[in-house]
Amino acid sequence: MKTAVVTGAAGAIGSAVCGQLINRGYQVLAVDVVGLGGLPSGVTPVHADLTDPRFYLRVLEAVNSAGERCDLLVNNAGIVLTGPLEAVDPDMMRREQQVNLQAPMLLTWALFPLLRQARGHVVSVASLASMLPLAESPGYCASKAGLRAFMLALSLRQKETGVHISLVHPGAVDTPMLRHEAANGGSALNFLSAPLAPEVVANAVVANLDRPCLETSLPRIDGPLVKLVGLSPAVLQRIRPLLERRAASGAAKYRRDNGIESPRPFDRSPSTSPTQERKP
Repeated sequence: MKTAVVTGAAGAIGSAVCGQLINRGYQVLAVDVVGLGGLPSGVTPVHADLTDPRFYLRVLEAVNSAGERCDLLVNNAGIVLTGPLEAVDPDMMRREQQVNLQAPMLLTWALFPLLRQARGHVVSVASLASMLPLAESPGYCASKAGLRAFMLALSLRQKETGVHISLVHPGAVDTPMLRHEAANGGSALNFLSAPLAPEVVANAVVANLDRPCLETSLPRIDGPLVKLVGLSPAVLQRIRPLLERRAASGAAKYRRDNGIESPRPFDRSPSTSPTQERKP
C-alpha cells in the first residue's frame, strides 16, 4: 500500500485531499495541530505543531510505524498574517514563516530518503501570491515565494533523485482562512475572481499523481497573467488601484454572503488565520 503524508490535514483543502487519497487506496498520515477527529475514516492522525523545530521527528515516527514508506508528501499547511508591517508582532511573523516555509522545507528534507526509495512525489500548495505580492500580507507572500523557489530548485534534480516535484498555486479559496482575511483587512485582490471551492484545489493536487505538472495555477488563466505582471513590479504599483477597484464589488459580495463586517483598511491589530490551512 502506498503511503501519503498530508500537512494541514484538518483544514478544508487538506481534508478533501485526504479523502481523495483514501479513495485511491493510499495509506494517509494526516498531520495537523488540532481538528483531526473530523477527518475521513481510514486516515491515521498525526498531531504535530509545525512551529516546533523538531515536529518532523513525530511525523517520521508515524511513517516508520506505518511501514517505513513514503510515496507522497503534500505540503498543504499554511497561515496568513494580515496588517501593516509596522504593527506586526515579531513572534507572529516568525510563526507565519515557520508554518508556511520552514516546516515544508524540514519535512521534505526528513522524508526525502524515503521519497527517493519510492521514486515518490512532493506536491506543495503555494499561492499565486508567491508571484504577485499583496501589500496587506507581505510575510505571507515572502513565505510562499520562498516555498516556490525551494521546490523549483529541488525539481532541477528530478532525473537524479527520481522524486517528482509539483506546485499548485491557487488564487483565493473559500476557507476559514479567507473569511479571516476578509474580516481583518486582507487584500481586495483576493476577489478579482470568485473564490475557489476547496475541492477544486484538492483535485489539482491529486491530479499530479496521474499527470505530474511542475506548476499548476488556479484559475489556470491567472498563472500566465500573474507571472507577466510579476516581471514588472513598478507596473503593479501603478495598476494596483485599478485592480482593487475592480475587485471591490467581489469583496463586498463575499462579506455580505458570509455575514462579515467590512473593516477599514489596516484598522485592526494584525492576527493570524485560525487554521493551518491554505489560501493565498
